[in-house]
Amino acid sequence: MTREDISTISAKGESESLEFKLTTGTRREAARTVCAMLNDSGGQVIFGVSSKGGVLGQDVTDRTIEQVSEEIRRIEPEAPVSIKRVTVKGDKQVVVVQVGSGPRSPYSYRRVPYRRVGNSTLEMSIDEYNRMLFERLHTDQRWENQVASDWRVEDLSEAEIRRTVSEAVRRGRLPDVGSSEPIDLLRGLKLLTRGGISRAGVVLFGRSDRLAVDFPQCLLRACCKSPTRRKGPPCQSSNASE
Repeated sequence: MTREDISTISAKGESESLEFKLTTGTRREAARTVCAMLNDSGGQVIFGVSSKGGVLGQDVTDRTIEQVSEEIRRIEPEAPVSIKRVTVKGDKQVVVVQVGSGPRSPYSYRRVPYRRVGNSTLEMSIDEYNRMLFERLHTDQRWENQVASDWRVEDLSEAEIRRTVSEAVRRGRLPDVGSSEPIDLLRGLKLLTRGGISRAGVVLFGRSDRLAVDFPQCLLRACCKSPTRRKGPPCQSSNASE
């Protein structure tokens, strides 16, 4: 992200997916907004920009980033967050916090869940929180979210993982995790847990030779015959990573 990008973004004004903070001294309020964005469709919080979109910047040190990170880590459950520094004028910088739609909503900050309404951050109602929690618990128990035992990162297509994540970052659907290592990319996609690789990760990126043995039901069969053609090559099987 460049200084020109910051100018373009700030000119749009605050919205459900964009909020400005003058300094990192307001990081608690910003963390509430990050929490709310995770519970919705994601967004950005930019420190060093006035509420009217004026790009002022501030003095940013490593400790500044640590303080912002520490506050963001108070959001539960843990969520993928990108924090970047961008120089805007002289030695002044802005801090950009970017998140996508949280894969494990509802999220809470200091044990309080939040949601975005327009350019405001509000506490979430108990009914809405319980509904989102029920949906998350149901999702966590789905077949594709279970760990695929005996599968390792080496059994997946690294090229396809990198290509998929690169395209998602380009389209703004995922934050840049700052790494090209497959294990980091899988973790950012929520396809890797302490227990191992999820079945969804295997189906998306597994090498077809092993996938055909462990999960033959996930292979696609493309038949080359048609009602008007009786002869043709035999049907072939493939998975998404080929």
